[in-house]
Amino acid sequence: MNQRARIAMSPAEVEAVVAESRKLQLGTINPDGTPHMVTMFYGTRDGKITFWTYAKAQKARNIARDPRVTCLIEAGDEYAELRGS
Repeated sequence: MNQRARIAMSPAEVEAVVAESRKLQLGTINPDGTPHMVTMFYGTRDGKITFWTYAKAQKARNIARDPRVTCLIEAGDEYAELRGS
């Protein structure tokens, strides 16, 4: 088993991190292909991450043009404690 597989979070662990946290880093793609990263407060609905933003916000315009996004939720202060989903 490789290192990544040994430290991968179980679905229950991912669910717990999502439930315990309230902020995530959202990455969308700008028109020129560069990343647009912002911190967002979020909630969950039916087990899915949800957030609200203005329609004219850059992130909303990016998502309307290209729905590919990435999100990072992290927890822990020391390197050995870091968890992310």
